[in-house]
Amino acid sequence: MKTPLFHTYSKPRKRRLVWLVISTLFLTWIISMQTGCFAMRTPDRKWPSELQKKGQELAPTFHDIQAQGYRTIHAVEINPADTLPLIAFLHGSPGSADAYLSYLADTALSAVARLVSIDRPGFGYTEGFGRPETTLERQAYAVQAVVHKIAPGQKVILVGHSLGGPVIARFVMDYPQSVAGLIIVAGSIDPDLEKHPWWQTAVDVPPLRWLIPRSFWASNREIKFLEGELRKILPNWASIQCPVTVIHAENDRLVPFGNVAFARRMLVNCSDYREITLPKGDHFILWSRQDVVRKAILDMLEQHGTGK
Repeated sequence: MKTPLFHTYSKPRKRRLVWLVISTLFLTWIISMQTGCFAMRTPDRKWPSELQKKGQELAPTFHDIQAQGYRTIHAVEINPADTLPLIAFLHGSPGSADAYLSYLADTALSAVARLVSIDRPGFGYTEGFGRPETTLERQAYAVQAVVHKIAPGQKVILVGHSLGGPVIARFVMDYPQSVAGLIIVAGSIDPDLEKHPWWQTAVDVPPLRWLIPRSFWASNREIKFLEGELRKILPNWASIQCPVTVIHAENDRLVPFGNVAFARRMLVNCSDYREITLPKGDHFILWSRQDVVRKAILDMLEQHGTGK
């Protein structure tokens, strides 16, 4: 009768083998978390086929643009014709440029505008994946680097979802001459509505920091600092004069509907303020109600456009 191989080892060696197996499995899990689907980003090589599946025949153009003195910013563009107006999309947290893949695939939009989706610092394929940017000022600066490079002198319509909302608000505060209009979708803009659950601090430091995907840690980190950043810009909301459309679902459980009242109260000087409120859709109306967001974009293009 043969003796199982494992039984030939001494007890101390068995324990070492068990711990080796456990450690290997644990390390494999961590690596998969950091580099696999939890990275929440689509490689450039997959974009063409994903767009084609959604009916977009135009090929994407990829940009890696150096923001002077900062990072190289990655962006994906459809229809790079400089005769068309420009729409720039900013994702939430966590996320990446592919949050707007279905918008870049939308032929109703690409027929009338250039479309560019940007990987915000800390996410996607922008330099420094997993290294978050906690200031809205530098987030806006990264967007400006992309806009200035691909459409110099042209005004842009900015669409921002969730944390992308305050980023585009800061952008127009810093670069008002570059903006034709803002569309804030489920935006986190009211500092009084920012919550700080106990786990936010716990996962920000080791050992829990090591156990979550880098994209999620980066997200937690930037959200942790968001309230302070929003308070910094409170005096600057009155400076916004461009058209603004706010879209929000009443049952949003992640970003409270009260952000709409804040926008109405603060955007007193914009040339055309509009609210689109939905009874249902939660925080994910960017995808579940793309028809509503698309119409808001097309309406702004028609009424205000972009240009030099």
